[in-house]
Amino acid sequence: MDAEKPAPFTDLLTGAGWLALAVAIVVAAWRMDRLTHLGATIYTLPGLVPGLLGAAIGLMAVILIGRAIRAGALAQAQFPRLRIVDHWRLIATLGLGLTFALGLVGHGLPFWLAAAMFIALFVIVFQFPARRANGTVLRGVVFAVVFGAVSGLVIHYGFQDVFLVRTP
Repeated sequence: MDAEKPAPFTDLLTGAGWLALAVAIVVAAWRMDRLTHLGATIYTLPGLVPGLLGAAIGLMAVILIGRAIRAGALAQAQFPRLRIVDHWRLIATLGLGLTFALGLVGHGLPFWLAAAMFIALFVIVFQFPARRANGTVLRGVVFAVVFGAVSGLVIHYGFQDVFLVRTP
């Protein structure tokens, strides 16, 4: 198990990245409209939950940084070797997520359809190696399309009708 643990310097860099993201989230949440003209209370402020989540991420990042420093991250300051092939899942997730957020949502497609397409493609991409090895690629694609369609509709219904949040 210890062989799989990242180097302390890697944890230090990761913690710094998470801390930067947390600060950005807290600042953005703080700058959100407080809706006082609508009589919003401190518990109904739009930025409350994102701000608390950002603060929690920041706390965990500080803990990770502290652990990394105690483990000798500053003494071992050596950047890790990165091979893109080893991180294809991260790159695929980033690409699919950005395609969904920047390319599908708000560009003429109904939200439920954009969500269904994203979920189906995500399942297809991440199940493909195992499905190819098992010879069940077509079955996997059918499953992903059905799963994506059901998920897209459930997400849309949940936001629109249960939580009363308009989707783009």
